[in-house]
Amino acid sequence: MGASLAALAALLPISLASGRATPVPASLNMDGTALQQPIPQRVAWEEAKRHKLRHAYWLLEQSDRDYQGHKAKALAEIKKAGEIIGLDLHGEGYGGEHQKWSDARLKEARQLLKDVAQKTGGGEEHGHLRVAIKEINEALEVS
Repeated sequence: MGASLAALAALLPISLASGRATPVPASLNMDGTALQQPIPQRVAWEEAKRHKLRHAYWLLEQSDRDYQGHKAKALAEIKKAGEIIGLDLHGEGYGGEHQKWSDARLKEARQLLKDVAQKTGGGEEHGHLRVAIKEINEALEVS
């Protein structure tokens, strides 16, 4: 056991010199070697999920009201999430529809974002999606 700890200690300066962080094992086997830890895997952004993100963006963009700036903030967050996964989201907006239809668009967009966020693992883009959902909730409260 002493030899394996000495070997581990000898490798430590090399891993520090590489500039990359070396994961610290959570526990060791009986012989002092590190237990294999599962590596978290991100779920791929398959086309169906990308489509939901595009559709949510479109729904928000097409809604009529500003919702005291919350709609614009949600659109910006969705756009940031899209940029992270390589999805270009843009458009010209629409407006001019009845309030209840505009609210319905926001509710549908919120549900699409929730679906995507729940089914795609974690990552920086999910932080943006959670903020977008929060902004949509606040937008609906002021409607």
